[in-house]
Amino acid sequence: MSVIAEFTLSTEEFVFGSALATIEEMVLELEAIVPTGNRVVPYFWATGEDFESFERHVLSDPDIESITQLDRIDKTALYRAEWSHDVDGLLDGLAGTEAVVLEASTMKEGWHFRVRFLNHDLLGQFYNFCTEQDISIHVERVYTLTEASRAGQIFELTSKQRKAIVLAVQYGYFKVPRETTLSEIADELDISQQAASKRVRRGADKVLRNALLAPGERS
Repeated sequence: MSVIAEFTLSTEEFVFGSALATIEEMVLELEAIVPTGNRVVPYFWATGEDFESFERHVLSDPDIESITQLDRIDKTALYRAEWSHDVDGLLDGLAGTEAVVLEASTMKEGWHFRVRFLNHDLLGQFYNFCTEQDISIHVERVYTLTEASRAGQIFELTSKQRKAIVLAVQYGYFKVPRETTLSEIADELDISQQAASKRVRRGADKVLRNALLAPGERS
């Protein structure tokens, strides 16, 4: 049975996260980790002001071979990163246990992860891997998909996405004609209109995929 684990770790314990944490004004969110050959290629979102300085600082890290900006919506950009060699044990541990990262974002003192494992055994393997690699993680919660469903998390939404989607539905954003705007939703959430658009679009996509598609059709 699939299980979801929520854990935190300091920036120093997450080598990739440490390499990115160069500009305090940037908010980072891991999008996906893709195993490619002997490497694990991370994709991540960055939200902030000075992308040129951010890219220069990241590339100054000797462990980063390249970062490529794939998409950008005003103050938010999607990046693909490549390592010069294998250095991040945490990402290797996640990829090696076939974990799916549901949410991974920066917080004041490190990173918060919400990860789905196919079963408890793989979760145990990941925890043992971290212990062997001296990666200190603090496990906050472990629960099954059934428990997640009861808690309203079956669609794999992040807490921020869920809040944005709930507001959009309550305020009539999806009605025809619309009864609210992204600007009004953004004001309610105290975020930019671009950030609100991102949360609503990505959240709606997750809900529709999980509600309408069979597991093998979700990609």
